[in-house]
Amino acid sequence: MTQKHLFLTEESFSSPRWTAAFPEAAIHAGVSLPPMADTQTLVWILSASRNWLDLVSFYAQGGCKVIVLTRLENTDELRDALEAGARGYTEALANVATLQQVAQSVSQGAMWLPAPLLTRMVGIFSQVLKQQQSSDVDLSLLTEREREVTDAVMTGASNKEIARKLDITERTVKAHLSAIFQKLGVRDRMHLMLVVRGH
Repeated sequence: MTQKHLFLTEESFSSPRWTAAFPEAAIHAGVSLPPMADTQTLVWILSASRNWLDLVSFYAQGGCKVIVLTRLENTDELRDALEAGARGYTEALANVATLQQVAQSVSQGAMWLPAPLLTRMVGIFSQVLKQQQSSDVDLSLLTEREREVTDAVMTGASNKEIARKLDITERTVKAHLSAIFQKLGVRDRMHLMLVVRGH
C-alpha cells in the first residue's frame, strides 16, 4: 500500500518542499478539527502551532506515525514531541531529500532526530544510560570499519558526513549501520548511542 502523507500547519506557514517531496500529500492549515488518518498515513505536524502537542498525541494514539516539523530545533521541544508520541523531529524547511529520508526511516519503524540534538539528548539521558544492560554489548563483534562508523555516529555525524569522513558512499554507511544494529541488537541510532555510551 502506498504511503500517505498529511501535513498540519498554520495558515501563515508552509513549504513547497513538502509537496515536492510528496506530490500526493494533503496539507491542512489552521484546522479546528483534526482530519481523519489511517495507520498507513505519516502525519507531519508543525510545532508551536495551535494545539500541536494534543494533535501529536491524538494521531500517535490512533496508530499513526507522527513527525514534528520545527522552525527552530531545541531539546525541550524535542522532548515534548517524543513524550507526546512523535517518531520523528526535523526542520520544517528541510530539503526534499531529507524529508523523503525522514519518511522512509519513520515508516520502517526507526526514529528520526537531528544529529546535533541527538548527541545532546544522549547526555540528557545519562540516568537512562546507567540503567542500560550494556554489559551484554560486545563491541568486539564489530569489524574495524563498523567500529569507525560507530565512532562517527557517537559524534552525531550524519550518514553523509560519515561517508565523506571515511571516503565511502552513503549506501555503504547504511549497510554498515544495518550490520552494526543487528550485531549489537539495537533498533536505531539513538539506541546505539545509548548502549555504546553506557558500555
